[in-house]
Formats: sequence, structure tokens, C-alpha cells
Amino acid sequence: MSLNLTVQQVFCWSIQLTVQQDYQALTYKFLDILDEITWIDNSAIYEIYHHERKKTGETKTVPELLIKRFPLDFTRNYEEEDHNSLFAELDHSTDLHLSPPDESGLHAWAIFSIRGSCGPERAIHLEGAFNRKMIELLNNLREMYRNLVILHDTKERDVLTKLPNRQSLDARLLQVCEHYSDYQIIDKSEEKSSWIAILDIDHFKRVNDDFGHLYGDEVLLIFSQLMEKCFRYNDFLFRFGGEEFVVILNLASQETAIAAFNRFRDVVANYTFPNVGRITVSVGLTHVDGRSMPTTQLDHADKALYYAKDNGRNRVVLYEDISIFTDDNDLSEIELF
Repeated sequence: MSLNLTVQQVFCWSIQLTVQQDYQALTYKFLDILDEITWIDNSAIYEIYHHERKKTGETKTVPELLIKRFPLDFTRNYEEEDHNSLFAELDHSTDLHLSPPDESGLHAWAIFSIRGSCGPERAIHLEGAFNRKMIELLNNLREMYRNLVILHDTKERDVLTKLPNRQSLDARLLQVCEHYSDYQIIDKSEEKSSWIAILDIDHFKRVNDDFGHLYGDEVLLIFSQLMEKCFRYNDFLFRFGGEEFVVILNLASQETAIAAFNRFRDVVANYTFPNVGRITVSVGLTHVDGRSMPTTQLDHADKALYYAKDNGRNRVVLYEDISIFTDDNDLSEIELF
């Protein structure tokens, strides 16, 4: 069984991978390269999230492992899928796992781990028939992909919270809008679709002024962790900048979306932040569709946020509820702090 690879082919792969502009494009291209290799039958890449959650009525935390296959299809409920059995028995201290060899010394599957980035752990699962030299080649490809993943995560994720940043939001929101340009929602209040919200910590400037920026950063970090615990894995979370965060909530009706953000608002209001105490959050929410530009939909969520700030804070406001009787001039004059 020959590798059938030339130096030119290897350099070609290197160029194809290093030219990609973001993590999504990089991973699509890496899967394309794996598909070109004739002795690989199937290839898949997974993102692995490690969380600790409390069971209802219990004080101790329970480790939770969630596996998501790339690319994430936000139109499907991934909590109904279980990829954990694929990785449950693996030793997470090593980067390579192989099936027992057959009589010819070939392995039917291999799993390569990707660690060391500020994002989730990744795993490459390959099926085929692999000898020692093939495994060495695949491991070199893994190393190249891993290095590029680390670079992209550094660029596309917020340094403090590790959430995807504004650049990542722009790309993801465009993807969601493009989906709804092909699939128009008839009744946005009842159908399960996507919603975008801007979340702003109330009076955050006072936190920095009264306690210092170090404690302000701690509030932002804990706030982001509360987001990760409260929202689902097929929702998209971002740090928008400063004390603002963005959530794209998927597979939800209007009633479900409003309820989800109100639940999170209550979680924040009832959480005691170390040294700082209690804080609240205001939320501006709007429906995602394919008829308007992503920037317009962000602007709608921002206007709803301004309205929430001007009407008592610590509340969730739906843009569609205020746009019929509030003009842009009224919203632009609201004092956020």
C-alpha cells in the first residue's frame, strides 16, 4: 500500500492551508485535503467542550463532555445527538489513539487530538487502513493544522473570556442571514428560527470606578461563563466589546427566545459576583432574517438595548415591539451610563 505523495503535493497542501482567512475556512479546506487521500475512507472533525454543571438540588458539580461535529448546523438540535461514545474511553493525556491492528498490522481508525489553543479541544477522526508510515504522515498534517488552529483562535477569540470576538460574529451572522435568505420564515413569532441579542452589563463603568479594572475583568469573565452555562450548544456566543456581549439564539420561537433571555437575566441578577456583589444586564433582541443586512439587524438589536436602558434596565426588550412607535431620534438620545 503506497502513500503516492510527492513533495510538490505536500507543498501544495501547505499553501492551501496557510492561505485560509479564518478557522471555518481552514477546517473546511483541511477536510477537503483529507478527502483527497485515497486510503482514507471517512474523515470528520469534532469540537470537544468540557464543562462542569450542577444538577438540580445538588451542590456538587458534575463534569460534562459535549462533542459537536464540524461544521455546526445551527438548524439542528445537537443536544439530541450523542457523539460521546466515540471519545468516552479515550485517554485524554495523549494526542493519538489507534484501533487495534489487524493481522496485516493495519489500523482501521485513528483519532488525533488538537489541544493548546484558547478555543475548544478538537479531534480528527479518520477511518480507513493505516500503516505506520501513513500514521506518521497524518500526524505531520495534524501538527500543521493544529498550529494554524492556534493562530486563528488567537485572532478570532477574545483574550479575556475566550469567546469568539467581533470578527467572528460578523462572519457567523452573515452565515445565519444567508440561510434565512433561502428559507423565509412565514410566522416569526411561532416558527423556530434565529434571534440576535446584544447584552450589556448595567452600570459597568461604576464597577471599574469603584473596584478597579481587575475586578471589572473578573465580572466580564464570570459573566461569559454564566452565558456558556445558560445557553445551548447550538447557540452562538460572542464578546462584542467592552461590557457588551452578543448571542445568536437558534431554533426558537419568539416566546421561547424572550423566555431564554429572561432566564439568563434572572441568573445574572441573582448571582453574587466576588467583591462586587450583584449586577444586572439589559438585553436588546431582534429576529434574524434574510431580507436585511446583518449590520441592520445588529442595529435593531442595539436600538432595543437602548430602549431597555432608558426604561429601567435589567430587562429584555424585543425590537419588533418598540419599532412601531419609537423613532431613531428618540433612541439615539438615551444615556447608557
